[in-house]
Amino acid sequence: MLAVTADPAEGEAFSQAGDDIVEAVPMPAAIIDKIAAFIAGHLTEQPFVKRERDRADPEALARRAPAAKERDE
Repeated sequence: MLAVTADPAEGEAFSQAGDDIVEAVPMPAAIIDKIAAFIAGHLTEQPFVKRERDRADPEALARRAPAAKERDE
């Protein structure tokens, strides 16, 4: 199989099978320029928003007696 990737996770996945020879090669300058242009045109910074955890409901964690069975009469 012959493949090229810039994704490190995908490159690692290629090496997992054991049958393929995987090696790092320098990226050509033309490819670096195209990737940089793509990122500059498509990347939108997302502000970091720390999520707040929901408060624990102590009633939900309390032990309860088994529910009484209702008899159909």
